[in-house]
Amino acid sequence: MELVYSPTTPNCNYFIPVIYHRSSCYPPQKLSSPLCKLSLCPVALFSAQQLLSETKMDALKQLEVSPSILFVTLAVMAGIILFFRSKRHSSVKLPPGNLGFPLVGETLQFVRSLGSSTPQQFIEERMSKFGDVFKTSIIGHPTVVLCGPAGNRLVLSNENKLVQMSWPSSMMKLIGEDCLGGKTGEQHRIVRAALTRFLGPQALQNHFAKMSSGIQRHINEKWRGKDEVTVLPLVKDLVFSVASRLFFGITEEHLQEQLHNLLEVILVGSFSVPLNIPGFSYYKAIQARATLADIMTSLIEKRRNELRAGTASENQDLLSVLLTFTDERGNSLADKEILDNFSMLLHGSYDSTNSPLTMLIKVLASHPESYEKVAQEQFGILSTKMEGDEIAWKDLKEMKYSWQVVQETLRMFPPIFGTFRKAITDIHYNGYTIPKGWKLLWTTYSTHTKEEYFKDADQFKPSRFEEEGKHVTPYTYLPFGGGMR
Repeated sequence: MELVYSPTTPNCNYFIPVIYHRSSCYPPQKLSSPLCKLSLCPVALFSAQQLLSETKMDALKQLEVSPSILFVTLAVMAGIILFFRSKRHSSVKLPPGNLGFPLVGETLQFVRSLGSSTPQQFIEERMSKFGDVFKTSIIGHPTVVLCGPAGNRLVLSNENKLVQMSWPSSMMKLIGEDCLGGKTGEQHRIVRAALTRFLGPQALQNHFAKMSSGIQRHINEKWRGKDEVTVLPLVKDLVFSVASRLFFGITEEHLQEQLHNLLEVILVGSFSVPLNIPGFSYYKAIQARATLADIMTSLIEKRRNELRAGTASENQDLLSVLLTFTDERGNSLADKEILDNFSMLLHGSYDSTNSPLTMLIKVLASHPESYEKVAQEQFGILSTKMEGDEIAWKDLKEMKYSWQVVQETLRMFPPIFGTFRKAITDIHYNGYTIPKGWKLLWTTYSTHTKEEYFKDADQFKPSRFEEEGKHVTPYTYLPFGGGMR
């Protein structure tokens, strides 16, 4: 079987022939073994890589204003604002760096780096020039980038004390403002409690068999027996198929395909200039989000009726759990909160799972010795099974080397670049002041690929994770982020 990789998603930059020899192909013999029965549990974690904020154009669409005059005016306004802002903070010691041009700052360089084969370039160039703390301006916001474990710890361990999660408003329009990421305080606690009831480690054990059988079914139907397959689209289809069954109980392929296509449009819009004007990707994403909301609203109402009629159970999937959730204080979720959190989870489980799974296959293809060790480990587990038995939750504990391979893959190719926070008070760090209202950015690449934290960081060495956590400095390995969020 010849597997061909498809570089069609904005966050998959690992299929460039100049960088990876025969980057599009996977040796055909690799999927001929029972290794295909290895079930990887997709985790709903959200990638905060959307980097462009909402441009308020709706009111301007009705005006006959020359674009050049419009943007010159905006640039002048931004320059005035930045001037007074800099005067306001002139008495404090800001981190070194460059705020770039008015309005755009260094956004273009930042986005260009993210879209390249070296997404870490923007950060590394400024680290070498300014050190582990520097200022820039991204998406119209003055931003302080904190690098290294100390910076990561500051950002990720001080939620609601020094910082708060801060997503671009354009992204919130596509996900939904009532999702977990848009909540703070007591509202955040309620939504988190509802989601944890289904997505917590203990709860996931109850749904592991459903996920495992769904993965095996997909492999048997769409992978096995093919002379050639394209990996990335198949991984996307696999992840969405499992997620839609687990979240909504959807088994109809035509509905899965419709939702999948809508999500693809939304994701493309998330990585585009946020102009809500016909013809632009962001406009198409807004329209797709509205259609997705209509479908999900009908699913919510249908399930509510099934629960009342007793034809659906309270714990059969996430939809039932959220509809029947009530905490110890009697709080429940409104339909809008349920809808927006489903939108968030679809984004997260899809976008931050496709890339790691695809890269895992590529890594095993590129390192035959690791492939053989993984295969032997899987054969050992399968040898204890009776004919027709599925992989069980307890079997995951026996996949020690397989897990090391996964961890090393996530280190070298982290699913997320980093996340933004907003300073809710003046922050004093390393002799500098980060003013209240400024954005903070931490990144995976400031530690994942650095020699001081991971010896031979550019080499694939699963053995570095042989003793869980023993040789990893805290806050240096954060493939999916961290903190209370």
